[in-house]
Amino acid sequence: MDRAGRITHQLLGVVRKTDLVPSELNLNALIDDTVQLVSREASNKDIEIVMEMDSAVASVWVDAYQLRQVLINLLTNAIHATPKQGNIAVILEDMGNQFALKIKDNGEGIPKENMEKIFEPFFSTKSPGEGTGLGLFVTRGIVEKLGGKIEMESRLGHGTVFSVILPKYHEVKRDLEEGNHLGLFQKIKKSLQGH
Repeated sequence: MDRAGRITHQLLGVVRKTDLVPSELNLNALIDDTVQLVSREASNKDIEIVMEMDSAVASVWVDAYQLRQVLINLLTNAIHATPKQGNIAVILEDMGNQFALKIKDNGEGIPKENMEKIFEPFFSTKSPGEGTGLGLFVTRGIVEKLGGKIEMESRLGHGTVFSVILPKYHEVKRDLEEGNHLGLFQKIKKSLQGH
């Protein structure tokens, strides 16, 4: 019953929050806060989380709630896959109009036969009752909703890297393309009135 409840909760999360609420945010602060959220679980296994931040990516325009959820899912998976006293790197890279967020662990890696299935709903390598098999399925759905893509590289015995590539200003650009100028004009008018 508990597993059914968790599955329902995760699926509702995917379908419920269809409207993105983008805002300008400090990406370094969001990553730092999210790492703090999982730090206890990591320290229980003596896992060190190292952050490598590119200072060129200061602020982006994205839905903070959704991006935090992606990070939590990927970091939690990395902690589960990483052995005691292992390490996880959170890497932020500037890519011009996009940025890449990479979660790199030195865990056991993913067998070749599982690589194709990893983003499928209900696929899990965890023991029965430990996971819903929806984490990466939900994560990919959120990333695509944010206008990005998620990639994965893994080598058995060497670990796994998940890369989330997102546009820096996707929502503003999309609003302009769709002709939703009103909100933008109101912001410009407000800022002009302040001068």
